[in-house]
Amino acid sequence: MKTPDLPADNRQALRQVARSCRKAVLSTLAADDGSPYGSLVTVAFDLDLSPILLLSGLADHTRNLMAAPACSLLLDGTDGHPNPQTGPRVTLCGRAERVDEPRLRARFLARHPGAALYADFGDFSLWRIIPTRTHFVGGFGRAVWFDAPFGLAPTQIAQLAAAEAALLEDANARWGERLGDGWRIASLDPDGADLSNGQEFRRLIFHSPIDGPERVQTALAESLNHASG
Repeated sequence: MKTPDLPADNRQALRQVARSCRKAVLSTLAADDGSPYGSLVTVAFDLDLSPILLLSGLADHTRNLMAAPACSLLLDGTDGHPNPQTGPRVTLCGRAERVDEPRLRARFLARHPGAALYADFGDFSLWRIIPTRTHFVGGFGRAVWFDAPFGLAPTQIAQLAAAEAALLEDANARWGERLGDGWRIASLDPDGADLSNGQEFRRLIFHSPIDGPERVQTALAESLNHASG
């Protein structure tokens, strides 16, 4: 049975569910005895659906990742479902690595502006999870495994990354007044846009994934018209 409001295409659906989540359960292997350990983290996503985390070196999960980088994230999209088992969720598996990339830092802080208060502390560092496969559950009878890149073409992702800053500036110049009340487009990806207003967050979903930079403004127009209609 297809879950309402999700695309029929499972790869597109899992990306929509994942990208709409701002928090997740990070599962790591305890450094002392190898036992499974789950912890709450805030998360952002790169264009290719790689999760981006800002972690303290004092946290158990960070020490675990330094000893064993294999991990998974549970991304829960079941809010609003009286029976959570009927709602969508994604378990994304991969390997974590520490990174020092201004573009990824900007994407994380665009989604979690409050983290700017401690992002420069010496014990905090940026991590990216390189996804290998994911398990998507869209409700009863809809469960499937996929290997990366989850329907995203690497060449198209590279084109979007190269044009990311210019696309974001253009998008806010064109649509900022339309969003109104202090809202702005904080980040873009092939499946939609993150909108922010201070600490408030909204997710704008593209009806069809964009396949290159030239499609961004058209996709934004279509989605904004649909949302206001």
